[in-house]
Amino acid sequence: MDLRRCEEQETPHLLQETVPALRQVLQTGAQALGAVCAHYESEENTDAGAGEARQRIADLAFVARLDLGERLERLSAMTAAEAPWSVIATCGSARRRLFKCAAAVERALCELEGLSPKLEGLLTQELKRSLKVRQAYVLFRRGLLTRTEPTAAFMAPVLRRAAMCFSELTGKDVYEDLRIEDRTELRRLQAAVLAWLRGQDGHAFDSGRRLWQDIAVFAELLTQVNLRPELREHDGALLEALLRRMERDATLSPETLAELARPLLGVDDMLDDCIENPTAVERTEWRETLERLAPNLLGGHASPPPPGSDTLFADR
Repeated sequence: MDLRRCEEQETPHLLQETVPALRQVLQTGAQALGAVCAHYESEENTDAGAGEARQRIADLAFVARLDLGERLERLSAMTAAEAPWSVIATCGSARRRLFKCAAAVERALCELEGLSPKLEGLLTQELKRSLKVRQAYVLFRRGLLTRTEPTAAFMAPVLRRAAMCFSELTGKDVYEDLRIEDRTELRRLQAAVLAWLRGQDGHAFDSGRRLWQDIAVFAELLTQVNLRPELREHDGALLEALLRRMERDATLSPETLAELARPLLGVDDMLDDCIENPTAVERTEWRETLERLAPNLLGGHASPPPPGSDTLFADR
């Protein structure tokens, strides 16, 4: 279900088409979880010592089914008085919850039965999606060309470039993974920019300046994507691994540091400069930048390295 296609729809259409379709999917998922719960609560064909593992699966399925039931109730409670974006947000949240519930139950089930999970990737994909969202935000912010307020002579070119950036971002596959608040504001600003470019107010400089200021604020707010839990966990683990690597390898080149740190692009403007201009940055500046970020990302606690980091950080 591609919720991007729903963004131009009004609430009545969403309640008649999108919500019923999603409810059917959630009901199917809840029924499947109910069947899993019933099966693993059964004592039939239970091997000695497997009872605890079976009960854990049954408990997981039971709780997951309750969770989906709550999502179904939220969908059913929506009325025509809801704003369209509120309906879309509720639908998106319910769909993501279904993925997480199914993957968690399947992981425990496959561990007991000796099977290979097929939904396991859904959880790791969440991190990959968030990394792609951050990368899309980085490209969007850079695409605006300047963070300083444009003069009258450059207002039209800058806003034309902003309109292109909006169009590029909304056309990306990762667009649906953007926060609902970001998508709402993005669409609002996109419409305002197009209206200004069409001359609805005579291309007035004052209105263009206010619009640019709104865009600049919006671009800065996009950095809040770094607050996503999966990104904070990933960034903290990678930052710690980088500091450890620098500690044990005094010959580590800036180019290698930039390559290892590239997944952190978008976390911090100064770190971005280090990553993209490695030869212009001294090793001491790298360390100072990483250590400045450490209190926020590590919180004084050690983090496990991200998957594959042992290979990534192997001595070269």
